[in-house]
Amino acid sequence: MSLKELLKTNIPRAIFILFIFFAYAVGGTISTYLFKYAINDLTKGNWERFVLWMLIDFAFSIFTVLSLPLGTFLFNKQIQECVHSIRAQIMQRYYNSGDYKVSEMQNELGNNLKILTDDYATPWIEIWTNLLSLVFAIGTLITLHWSLILFVAVAAIIVLMLPKIMTKKLSNSTAAAAKKNAQLLNTIENWFSGLGELRRYSAGARLDRALGQDSRKLAAANIYRRKVQGISISINGLGNAIGQIGASLWSGLLFFAHVITLGDWFIAGSFASTIFNGLWSVISAMTQMRSTKKLRQEIAQLTEPLPERKKGTVAYGVECHNLTVQYQNGESITYPDFTINKGDKVLLSGDSGTGKSTLFKVLLGQLKPETGEVYFTAKDGTKILPQNAQLGYVAQDATLFPDTIANNITMFNRKLTSKLKEVIQRVQLVPDLAKFPKQIDTVVDLDQGNLSGGQRQKVVLARAEVHDEPFLLLDEATSAIDSNATSAIIGDLLDTDKTVLMIAHNFSPELKEKFDYQIHLQSNKKKGNSDDN
Repeated sequence: MSLKELLKTNIPRAIFILFIFFAYAVGGTISTYLFKYAINDLTKGNWERFVLWMLIDFAFSIFTVLSLPLGTFLFNKQIQECVHSIRAQIMQRYYNSGDYKVSEMQNELGNNLKILTDDYATPWIEIWTNLLSLVFAIGTLITLHWSLILFVAVAAIIVLMLPKIMTKKLSNSTAAAAKKNAQLLNTIENWFSGLGELRRYSAGARLDRALGQDSRKLAAANIYRRKVQGISISINGLGNAIGQIGASLWSGLLFFAHVITLGDWFIAGSFASTIFNGLWSVISAMTQMRSTKKLRQEIAQLTEPLPERKKGTVAYGVECHNLTVQYQNGESITYPDFTINKGDKVLLSGDSGTGKSTLFKVLLGQLKPETGEVYFTAKDGTKILPQNAQLGYVAQDATLFPDTIANNITMFNRKLTSKLKEVIQRVQLVPDLAKFPKQIDTVVDLDQGNLSGGQRQKVVLARAEVHDEPFLLLDEATSAIDSNATSAIIGDLLDTDKTVLMIAHNFSPELKEKFDYQIHLQSNKKKGNSDDN
């Protein structure tokens, strides 16, 4: 985020906002300056003129009071539109890259953008309004006596030097707080994903310790950040107070020397207060903004566009040769060589821990093998690397979205709507839909869980069917579906010309025989065991 981005979000509105803030500063300056004549007429005993000046001053004050909230409202609207644009750019980057964790995304899209809004964007209101008021106040002091502006200039230079003392500490403290927040979100993601298991084994105390540690670290980081900000504000405030008192004393000497009038002395003190209060506000705002430097650099990197994900080459077969996968703990597993040709229906079997799901991760390009070669084949036999292959994949844990069942099947592609009737029959979903008043237009409720595990799997199977990929990877895709429906779904799928590689447990001998052949994995891990299936 930058000032340029803020202004370009809506240029006509930005110009109008600047005009409102300009009018606010002009109105405030005139209101203060006119008070000079009211004070002078009061000392002369001219009541009528005093009341007249006070009424005029009141009118300008009302204008000033009304213009600032309007400008602030419009600028906050500008900020929110800019943040929305930045959030969209970051989301696009996340969409085009698979290198980020959910907790990192939450931290950037939530916490870090809020910090930028509060500590970078919003302070521009203080800077603009106070800088304009400060400039007009300086111009007015010059008309009173040249020595006043000379004194203010020297004091202002001193005040401007003070913020540099805390700039680095502020920036580091803000970055540290953002990092601790990311760590807490990561801990929440890791531990709450297994909340059911923790409850089952009454292990809530361990959850409390894990969250408590990171929560305390975040609290300490935020306390330190506010402490540094408080010290910085105190230093700036000290310089501001010295400047104001000094200006009032100097203008008082000029009054007793009969150089300026009592009204001049009064408004000199007011304008000196405007200048030093303005400087303090500007410095505080700039110090606050500088604290977001590292964060803004991080956000700027995230908003740099990545090349759009290109659709892969359609896969029809796959080959695996001399494949070995190594885990982070040093364990490794070796796979047998195999070739799956176009249209083959293959059952991948083996005991738990033999690496079936790991093999799927390799085929999906999510895991790089330690040795060997894996590649898909196109219709013409061309080799395709896993990360460039276009194929269907159905995981055991169905991923659904808070939208209609129809949209969860078509994945929001309206061109596929005409195929819905056919695919819901093929995956045995029709009886399940009949239980819902809105049937296929029922909205999936992820919080209340209005779909059972088997129904969720059927929806995802229908998704794979409707998108009609020639090669399908199925990882325990019917584990929550009853045996009769499973037999019908698999039987129908195996009657197509698709290439199918499926992981499954507890299939009946009759269902296994429907596959062309099996690839049976046996445990050959080195250096211990793994929980992989």
